Amino acid sequence: MHRKEDLILTTLQDCIDNDKTLSKSDIEIILTEYKKQLSRSEKILKQNDKQQFLMLKLNEELDEYKNNLEKKVVKEVAKRREKEKILLQQSKLASVGEMIDAIAHQWKQPLNVMSGQVAHLMLQFQFGMLNEENLKKFEKNIIAQIEHMTNTLDEFRSFFRPSKNVENFYVKEMIDKVLLLTKDEFAKNNIEIILNCEDNVQLYGVENEFKHLVINILNNAKDAFIERNIKDRKIHINCFIDKKYKILEIVDNAGGIPKNVINDIFKANITTKKEGKGTGIGLYMSAQIAQKHHGVLSVENTKDGAKFIFKTEFSHLIEEKK
Repeated sequence: MHRKEDLILTTLQDCIDNDKTLSKSDIEIILTEYKKQLSRSEKILKQNDKQQFLMLKLNEELDEYKNNLEKKVVKEVAKRREKEKILLQQSKLASVGEMIDAIAHQWKQPLNVMSGQVAHLMLQFQFGMLNEENLKKFEKNIIAQIEHMTNTLDEFRSFFRPSKNVENFYVKEMIDKVLLLTKDEFAKNNIEIILNCEDNVQLYGVENEFKHLVINILNNAKDAFIERNIKDRKIHINCFIDKKYKILEIVDNAGGIPKNVINDIFKANITTKKEGKGTGIGLYMSAQIAQKHHGVLSVENTKDGAKFIFKTEFSHLIEEKK
């Protein structure tokens, strides 16, 4: 039994094979089936056209969604960068007060020394003991104190001067500059800083930015010592080369970071300090600075305190230009 769609062909073939003439009824059957097939074909074509139209419309909607998504991503990235700039500026401003206080302490000692030297010089003059040798000794001592004050001021200005100079710098020299600014503040709070740094450890980046990473961690340790009233206060700073990594460690014995925040300590607005004492910006910015220097900043608790670790691979370092 033939299918309906084959009826036209079979009827025509039968006429040809048997030399028959198509009857009126045969022609009507052929025309009827032709119309049916034509109607089905038109429906299929219409469905295909509709599907193609829907596909085109869907593609247009997807393109529009993609364009809108790209715009949103660009906008969000710009917003994030702007937020990071603001946070970095806030972090720098937060450091200004501490640095000014450090400068005041740095200058207090040489000013006291110079005051004592002047008083001693006057006594020598009054008792007729002033001679050329004493004057030269006085001059030498005063110049030494002035140089110390000048170096401190220059380093202070350098610390806050915006700099985008990307270059190689030695970690030990960078830390020495940080300690020049902070040593009196830490000495005032009876905090001993032990530096154990290999001379050849080098990083590639913006030195002044990396100083902020170190100072943020040191200041956090200082605040923890004071808040917890710890008596024996020590901070070890180690930098060394370990196989394919260059590593900077800052280890304190200030009691460590609470377990409930240690996994989120590098997120913005997370702080372990009492309300009103911390903003949660410092360590967040330190982590961002670590990333900019192709490294990772992590933290772990030790038996007595916290250990902050900055680690970067050799592949991310540029050899010093000769």
